[in-house]
Amino acid sequence: MMVIAMLKLSNKGAQMAIKTMSASSGGGSKFAEGWHEVKISKASYGLYETNDGSKRYLDIWFEDYPDNMNLRVYETFNKETKHEFALENIFRYANAGIVSKLEDPTGRNPLLQYDDDEKGLVGRAINIFMYKETKTGEGYSRILNRIAPVAQVGEHLSYTDKDVTGIKASCEKSYERKKSFETPVPNSADADFGMPL
Repeated sequence: MMVIAMLKLSNKGAQMAIKTMSASSGGGSKFAEGWHEVKISKASYGLYETNDGSKRYLDIWFEDYPDNMNLRVYETFNKETKHEFALENIFRYANAGIVSKLEDPTGRNPLLQYDDDEKGLVGRAINIFMYKETKTGEGYSRILNRIAPVAQVGEHLSYTDKDVTGIKASCEKSYERKKSFETPVPNSADADFGMPL
C-alpha cells in the first residue's frame, strides 16, 4: 500500500529533497515562560537620555534568539551606599571579567575585582527568565532584567545548584513585584468601554 502511494506521488512530479528537522522530542519553546539557559552572543553599552540627565544601560543578545529578543539592564544604585549593583550583577552571575578576589580584613566579605568590558560577556552561559508582558495586551515574550548564573566552578567565583536555585527564587520574587505594578490592557472584545447597551 505504501509503495503504491509513493509511486503515485512520484508520478505527479513532486520534488523530493533532503530536509532537516529538530532532533528534540519536544519540551517547549525557547520563548516559553520560565527559565532558559542561554549563551551570550553580543553585548553593548548605551546611554539613555532623560530630562534629568542620562543613565547607562547594557544590552545583551543571545545565541539562537532574534535580535529583537534582547535583555536591557539599566544601571541601578543603592540609595544609601550609592553603589551600582544591576550591571555589576550581570558580570557576577555570568562569571565574566572576574580578575581577582580580594579578601577583606575580617575574611567575611571578599571583594571581586572585575573588568566591565562588555566583550567579556560574549560566550558566557547564564539563566534568563522569560515572561509574557501584559502592558500592551499582546502577551509578547520578554526577558526579566535580572539573571541567574549556571552551576559552575570558576577560578575566583563558583556557583552550586543550591546557589542557582536561591538566586532564581530571588529573581522570581522580583518578577512577582514587577507584575503587581503592571496594569493589563483590556481586550477590546471583552471591554464595554463603560458605554450603556
